[in-house]
Amino acid sequence: MKIHQKAQVPFARPLRLPGFLAFFGILLAVVSGCTKLEVEKAFKGDLRPGKANKVIGDYCQSCHIHRDFDPPLHVSKVRSLYKRTVFRKARECRSCHYIEKDWMNNQHERKTRMPEDANRGKFKKFEKKEISRLRKS
Repeated sequence: MKIHQKAQVPFARPLRLPGFLAFFGILLAVVSGCTKLEVEKAFKGDLRPGKANKVIGDYCQSCHIHRDFDPPLHVSKVRSLYKRTVFRKARECRSCHYIEKDWMNNQHERKTRMPEDANRGKFKKFEKKEISRLRKS
């Protein structure tokens, strides 16, 4: 007479929902911690101007090149280099600076709307969008 016993395989048990949710929550927190959501919001204009300038300034100062950089002084000094109204009256860092996301490496590439290019009208699409956004506020 043969006795049939079920083989116990530890991974064959159904997932326990609370444990799985806790693991998934921790994993999500770790992955989302690697993204720079607040920085992205600041550059999009989703934050208040003062808060956005602080976030962008801190982000720029994280780079060794801009470590000793003074954001408020920079904004007041650089505005005079621009001839276009949007840049001349700018109070936010994001008017001249922006980021492009590299999705493959989950990194940002820092970019600048240089005065020479802006004065030639290279950023008219951005200017138009900014003017309409300012009129709504």
